[in-house]
Amino acid sequence: MAVELGSSASAEASAGSGRGRLALFVAVAIALVLVGYLLGSHRSGTRDVTGPAYVGDHVVTMTVDGTSYGFSDSMTWIDAKNSYHEGGWPDCLGTLRSLPAVTFGLANVDYPNGNAGDQVVYVDCRS
Repeated sequence: MAVELGSSASAEASAGSGRGRLALFVAVAIALVLVGYLLGSHRSGTRDVTGPAYVGDHVVTMTVDGTSYGFSDSMTWIDAKNSYHEGGWPDCLGTLRSLPAVTFGLANVDYPNGNAGDQVVYVDCRS
C-alpha cells in the first residue's frame, strides 16, 4: 500500500510541476510581447523640433542641438492656415535668408545598410 501512495503522490507532483512550467512559459511569452510592443511603439512617429534655418535657392539647413538637417527642392509642409501640402517649397522659408526658428518634423529612418538616422519629413509653417 505504501508503494501505491508513493506512486500517486509522485504522479501528482509531476503534473503540478508541468502546470507550473506552462504558467511560467505563458508569463514569459506575455512579457516578451509587451516588451516588443513598447520598443516598437517608441520608434515610430515623428517628433517636432525647432531651430534656426539657413535658406538658399530651394535648399535649407537647420541646426538643433549641434546636429544639422537639411533638404532641397520639395518637402511636405503645413501652411499658416493649417493646410497640408504634399510637396513644393514651404512658404515660410522663402529664399536666400536666415530664419531664427523653423519648426520641422523628424522621423527616425532605418537604412538598408543597417544604419539609422533622423530625416526631415515635414516643415510646419503655422508658427
